[in-house]
Amino acid sequence: MPSVYCPNCNSANTCLIMYGMPVYTDKLNADLEAGRIHLGGCILTDNDPNRHCNDCEVDFDSKAPNIYLDIDGVLLANDLTPANYAKEFIATVLERYPYTTYWLTTHCDGDANVPIQHIGHLFDAETVELMKKIKPTSWQTAKTRAIDFSKPFLWFDDDLFYEEKETLTKNGVLDNWIEVDLSKEPDHLAQFIASFPLPMNVQPKG
Repeated sequence: MPSVYCPNCNSANTCLIMYGMPVYTDKLNADLEAGRIHLGGCILTDNDPNRHCNDCEVDFDSKAPNIYLDIDGVLLANDLTPANYAKEFIATVLERYPYTTYWLTTHCDGDANVPIQHIGHLFDAETVELMKKIKPTSWQTAKTRAIDFSKPFLWFDDDLFYEEKETLTKNGVLDNWIEVDLSKEPDHLAQFIASFPLPMNVQPKG
C-alpha cells in the first residue's frame, strides 16, 4: 500500500483514524502503540478527517481536493478594494481545506509571503493569519503547469488563457475551473460560501 503523506509536514508517518466506541483487543492496543491507528472519538460529522500524522499530530482528509486561488478579480475587485465577501470566502475555504489550499496567481512565484505582502493591508489581522495557511505555487506561462492533475481540485479564477483552457479540456476537468465574474456579480463569492462547489469525480460525503 503506498504511503499517505501528511499535507502539513509531508511526513509519511501517518495512520488511519478510527471512529466510534473502540473495543480494546490485543491487536487494537498493539496498533495504537505502534501508531497504525489513531482514535477519533465517537462524535461523527460530514467532514471528519480520515488520517492522522504521528509526527505533527495533525488530522487530515487524504481525499481532500486541492484548492487554487487567484487574487485579481477573485479576492480583489480592484487594486485597492477587496471583493465583497472575500474575508468570509477565505475563511470558508480554509475551514474546509486548511492543508490543501494554494495561491495560483501572478503575485506568487514559489513564495507564499508575496501574495500576503501584496494584499494583506486590505484585510483584517484575522484574515491575514488565515492567509498564512495558503501554500505557494510556481509556474511559467500557464497557471495549469502548477496544477496537480493527479488529484481532484477546484480553481477559482476570473479568466483563462487559451493554453490553460485547452489543458483543462484535455484532462477532462474544465468544470473544475470556477469562473468568478465580479463585474457581473459583485457578490459572486457569497454563492460559494452558501454552497461550496465540488470538483469533478468527487462525491459528497455521507
